[in-house]
Amino acid sequence: MASDYIKIKHRVKNIPDIRSFNGLLEASTLSDLDKEIIRMHYLQERSFSYIADVLGYNQKTIEARHKKALIKLSKLI
Repeated sequence: MASDYIKIKHRVKNIPDIRSFNGLLEASTLSDLDKEIIRMHYLQERSFSYIADVLGYNQKTIEARHKKALIKLSKLI
């Protein structure tokens, strides 16, 4: 499972452009919060601690939501 998670991270990270990236997110069933976490982490290259501070959540919560969001996205890419 850990290697699948890493593969998914690389696939998301290697989406060629912002339009494709946003299209993927819009086609997904992710919540707005999860989409924002993904955008901040991959497009803005923000750390989970930064995202947690900005959004007002615990870092572990952000990390868990990120992982679940990637698993959902993996079905679309």
